[in-house]
Amino acid sequence: MSDQVSVSVTVDQTSSLYASDAVRWAIAQVERAQSGGGKSIALRVTSTDDMALGETAARVHGVSEAFAVITGPDGRVIAGDERGVVYALLEIEDTLRTGGDVMHALRERVEEPTNAVRGIMRLFTSEPEDSPWFRKREFWVEYLDELARHRINRFTFTAGAGYDYLIDRQVDDTYFCFFYPYVLKLPGYDVSVDGLPAAEREENMDLLKFIARETVRRGISFRLGLWNHAYDYGTDRADERHRILGLGSETHAIYCRDALVELLRQVPEISGITFRVHFEGGVPEPTHEFWATVLERLSEVDTLHELDFHAKGVDENLIATVDALGKKLVLSPKYWAEHMGPPYHQASIRTREAAPPALVDDQGRPRFVGSPNTGHHDPTVTGTSVTSRRSFTRYGYGDFLRSDRTYDLIYRVWPGTQRVLMWGDPAMAAGIGREASFGGALGVEWFEPMSFKGKKGSGSTGGREVYEDADLALGIDDWRKFSYTYRLWGRLTYDPMTEPDVWKRALRQDFGDAADEAEQALASATRILPYLLLTHAPSVANNVYWPEMITPVPIIRDAAPTANPYAESGWPANSDFDMNPPHHFGNVSSLDPQLFATVDEFVSAITLGGAIAKVTPLDSADRFERLARAALAHLAAASQLIPDEDDPTWRRWKADVRIMAGIGLFTASKLRAATAFALSSRGTPVAGFDAVEHYDSAIRAWKDLSDVASVYRSDLTFGQTDYSRGHWRDRLPAIIADRDAVSSALSHSTGASGLSPTLADLTRSPAPPATIDAPEQVKRGDEIAVVVTARGTNAVNLWVRRTDQSQPWLSLPTTREGHCFSATIDNSMTDTPFDLQIIVELVGETDRWLVPGFDDELSGRPYIVVSVRPR
Repeated sequence: MSDQVSVSVTVDQTSSLYASDAVRWAIAQVERAQSGGGKSIALRVTSTDDMALGETAARVHGVSEAFAVITGPDGRVIAGDERGVVYALLEIEDTLRTGGDVMHALRERVEEPTNAVRGIMRLFTSEPEDSPWFRKREFWVEYLDELARHRINRFTFTAGAGYDYLIDRQVDDTYFCFFYPYVLKLPGYDVSVDGLPAAEREENMDLLKFIARETVRRGISFRLGLWNHAYDYGTDRADERHRILGLGSETHAIYCRDALVELLRQVPEISGITFRVHFEGGVPEPTHEFWATVLERLSEVDTLHELDFHAKGVDENLIATVDALGKKLVLSPKYWAEHMGPPYHQASIRTREAAPPALVDDQGRPRFVGSPNTGHHDPTVTGTSVTSRRSFTRYGYGDFLRSDRTYDLIYRVWPGTQRVLMWGDPAMAAGIGREASFGGALGVEWFEPMSFKGKKGSGSTGGREVYEDADLALGIDDWRKFSYTYRLWGRLTYDPMTEPDVWKRALRQDFGDAADEAEQALASATRILPYLLLTHAPSVANNVYWPEMITPVPIIRDAAPTANPYAESGWPANSDFDMNPPHHFGNVSSLDPQLFATVDEFVSAITLGGAIAKVTPLDSADRFERLARAALAHLAAASQLIPDEDDPTWRRWKADVRIMAGIGLFTASKLRAATAFALSSRGTPVAGFDAVEHYDSAIRAWKDLSDVASVYRSDLTFGQTDYSRGHWRDRLPAIIADRDAVSSALSHSTGASGLSPTLADLTRSPAPPATIDAPEQVKRGDEIAVVVTARGTNAVNLWVRRTDQSQPWLSLPTTREGHCFSATIDNSMTDTPFDLQIIVELVGETDRWLVPGFDDELSGRPYIVVSVRPR
């Protein structure tokens, strides 16, 4: 064990790593973690430049972030760069710190990353709630230590993401929104922030420099996210405390240009910058001329290596603007809208964002195309012309996965799904690790848990704290609650095959003999909210849809328009603006409608006597219940083994598992209630449990989880609207009112006859076993032969699409020969710079299924991909 081993680390003076600050920092971390005494082991750090080390050095030479450990009398860590050394040493440090087996950490091995980018993005959203952690240097030391320990390799400090230009008409808290004058007094411009003392501006810059230095010192790249360039939100309901003075439309772009260069010169550790370049980022569209001016001096700054454009609304003009600069461009599409879904990338997007038929230019090449849904709830607003044309870029990879692209990609995971509850599933984290490179992307960046706390002026002094129970309070150190989350995200995106001891040793330290059961409880519970986001998406906007504390869409909806109490503030009344009518629960789209049926779609198929291949609401209800029951069973087992039931870490863990399990049980029952109601209202009453009884079960589940959630404060603020703040118990009156409306409606319908089906009768059997034989890759313009072998199947259809979310799926029939079904995808489909996706539809006597489908852990791909390579 760790108290029996003492590790001393030295660096070869001839090594190129000898002068590395990051390596010295990592050595100090190892020294700090040791208790002293026991067996002494010497470890030398050597660069792969010393090729006399042979084959092992050759394996990691030139591989960024890779390292090798050689055991024996001359124990060594060999790496080609400082990050490889840092990761090897921090594995020892973490093992010492968590009481693990240090000799296992020193075993002979080679490790290398699967994904080049594993990032965390931290937002400054609210002056009263975020200033305390921003200004506390001790916070940064411990927080950045944690990120480095888990192989997070880039950190982005982000400002200006809390408001959306052209949408918000009430702008109460703009501190850091237009970032430059908060840290710079730029010569040649008389631009300032009204009421901001010079000393505070200078302190802001000193802190930014400190954060940047501390980040880089740990081997993490430091980046800046500037998500707003509006200096005037064009509203009378603006933050009077922080008005930008001395700037007008004629100097706006050139001031930003010169301020950006000066900022990069003063903080040379900034190696990349993220910009939001569509209308919400502060400039009416088209924006490319503004950005051409802002970016035109970047060739003067050698320390800036990368520009990152948030991908929504990006078109060929913006891409060409950066290409002309000679700087590396990265586009960062949303992974699953403004939320966190399962690891795979959506097989489809909602019809609201789908593209019209493709257009071509005068050379016959495909042009960027689009449709009018920008995500703005007011369709009369101008300044959204590009995003209107390219709204399929709103919440996925869009049409950016071309193999002939001039830019790179990373996927960004948004924080809409869950914000205060824990996330912790090794299987899903490994799935993200496998899928982060989908389409040749570089990796993934996460919004921090708790991002947008206090958003849109909803913050308050001390409001960052989310717990009512003082024993559970963490204050500004809420990151500690999510240490396990960072561990899984970082380590399993570095290598999805990371051995389980990496996270199990931390759980054993916290929970002793209860560790395994606690792990399984949180893993099962963690799958519930991403699956809810997948199956039920009334809005893709995190401002409006909060699955963790859902404002439920009713099963029965009054046809009268909903009054909007937030109209003057620029915010929608509810999610109606982002749905196709009718705006009731049964018509809420999945976020992947190619694979999932709505309640109305499912019931229509039943009443017409047909079958549907998509995942049905009843399938999903069964999965929600299985996940919830498994989480609660593992939690009960852990409770029998936990050393200290009153330990705050355990109490937070236990409460969050119970809340997520409650959401799963609620959703399962509401899906069944909605299905039973839809059947009854179409003249097919359901026997057994009817809609009201299922709804009563849903209400019991919501009441129970609301009681568990009493450990949280009564008003958790992520905005000023009722759907972006509050507590779980606040949602209960609307849920009960909808239940009563369902009961009233059914009281006027005829009762079920003896021939009426139960919901169990409508649940299909599992898909028959099937194998899909298709090549992993083909050359552009080649045909693809696909053979599906499936017994107990009458017919098979192929669904095929390029990895271009703007385009629809195409159906191809197959030719049967015994149990084999074959089809040929012709060369017109493969004459493309996009890979191909394939889904197989099996047709039985009474049922249909889509395969490969979903595994129990929701961590695999429900389609296969054929890579299309250039000829």
